[in-house]
Amino acid sequence: MSIYSGTRDSKGATFVSVNGRPLGTRTDFRKESSTTFDWGYDGRGGPAQLALAILADHFADDARARRYYEHFLRCVIRGLGADSWTLTGLEIDAALPEGA
Repeated sequence: MSIYSGTRDSKGATFVSVNGRPLGTRTDFRKESSTTFDWGYDGRGGPAQLALAILADHFADDARARRYYEHFLRCVIRGLGADSWTLTGLEIDAALPEGA
């Protein structure tokens, strides 16, 4: 099972990993892509990029990640803790609509 975690340092820089390795930003994924991750609000930049990158990694299916990232952004990413958070694959599955 994958474990995703994010931290924000005292200067506001963010770092996100999956199983201890850096999570790729997947800037190839959408037109308005951001080169950084962010969380704690429902934004089109860093928060949307984080939602896409997590789901793309979790599903290993880019089309499926595109279908569900906005839901995941609204239901999970905007509610993550300001300085640090952890999500498991099971928590991600539980946050998605049935059949996702």
